[in-house]
Amino acid sequence: MLGATMTITADGEDTNGEFSVKDMLAPPGFENGLHTHRPAEIFHVIDGEMLLHVDGETQYLTPGMTGHVSANVPHGMRVEGDEVLRVLIVMTPAGAEDFFRAVGEPSASRELPELRDVTDADLEALFAIGEEHGFEFLGPLPTDA
Repeated sequence: MLGATMTITADGEDTNGEFSVKDMLAPPGFENGLHTHRPAEIFHVIDGEMLLHVDGETQYLTPGMTGHVSANVPHGMRVEGDEVLRVLIVMTPAGAEDFFRAVGEPSASRELPELRDVTDADLEALFAIGEEHGFEFLGPLPTDA
């Protein structure tokens, strides 16, 4: 998905709709921009470092640290440093995994895809699919994040 690899380890079917769990690998510099969605979200860093920008506040998370985003709150993340980020993401209630399935491309391995430039067409498709799944995209992270 736009340069990252996400494995859905538990979805709404597994949890009676209560939550979903995703295991994400993202390359240095990966950023998902400011956005909102209905589920609350927890990020637990396994490897690497990330910046988590939540409603105007910035947190710097390293291995073993956890960040939280309440439902419908503007937030975004960026991979910091020069290591691949591995982060577990829990969203509650479940359902957002359908968005990730819709925008992602199935992969036969847990490796990062080859780096490529994200095009305007990629972003337009992501925004349209996101809107169908209750995501609202608000633009890039603030420059001070």
